[in-house]
Amino acid sequence: MNYVFIINPAAGKGKRAEETAKIIRDFFRERDDNINIYLSKCPGDAIRFGREYPIPEGGEVCFVACGGDGTFYETVNGAFGRPGASFAVYPCGSGNDFIKSIGGRPEDYLDLEKLVNGKVKVLDAMDCGGHICSNVCNIGLDSVICDRIPKYKHIPGVSGSMAYNVSVVTTILGGVFSGLSTPMKFTFDDGKVLDGKFLISVFGNGKVYGGGYHPVPDAQPDDGIIDFCTIADASILKIAQLIGIYKKGEHIGNPIFDGLLTMHRCKGAVIESSADLTVCVDGEIFKSKSVEIKILPASLPFRVPDFD
Repeated sequence: MNYVFIINPAAGKGKRAEETAKIIRDFFRERDDNINIYLSKCPGDAIRFGREYPIPEGGEVCFVACGGDGTFYETVNGAFGRPGASFAVYPCGSGNDFIKSIGGRPEDYLDLEKLVNGKVKVLDAMDCGGHICSNVCNIGLDSVICDRIPKYKHIPGVSGSMAYNVSVVTTILGGVFSGLSTPMKFTFDDGKVLDGKFLISVFGNGKVYGGGYHPVPDAQPDDGIIDFCTIADASILKIAQLIGIYKKGEHIGNPIFDGLLTMHRCKGAVIESSADLTVCVDGEIFKSKSVEIKILPASLPFRVPDFD
């Protein structure tokens, strides 16, 4: 088997790259598998690497993202759709939300013996304006929050989930006077239309994002369906009441969300706005006034560790 380990030197605040590379080399030293270890050089470099890496005709290469969700995003967007390519995660970043929808403990994914003895499970992915999304695409207040996370991650002692929570508080407080909602029109593949001002809008292939928020707790990454959640415009006092419940995934059917919450299941949607949308795809940001999202069923071969 051929394994390519793509290590993000900045993941986990840059403290684990050399340690991770040593663990990989030591494990495979007595094995017949072919390995390649690549340290990405800058944002976007892992995408380039995955597109250019030579996969032998008829061969198989497992691209293993060593980092957090951002590293997995780049790894997938590099080699997605290439014949013979599959993917795996070695979660040593500050945020590792994708694997929470797959099952198992983080230590299972860090066990290389379990990785090589695991099996490939074919999952869905989403195309979000040309970006491949394995987990969650969000637009609105939460994507603005995500856009601001990097400046908090560099604070000593602030983890990925803590950086998210700090960004939540500062963004909400900063929006008291400027407003927190975004005008958007959603046109779904089944003809359903939503038009108004919305605080949070999430398209989920997976169920967890932001270091532990559960917007679409029933989402399954292999059912051929996108789970959608949106919360309409509300006052800052109302948001303070809602955010903790939303984080736990207890908002569905909760009367405190009456008139504000819309849940929907779809295979695609077009989102349009008069304003620039901050679109967050697995933690990576791009901006546009419109974006089309669609499910890509059974398109992501993912190596799941042997949990037994």
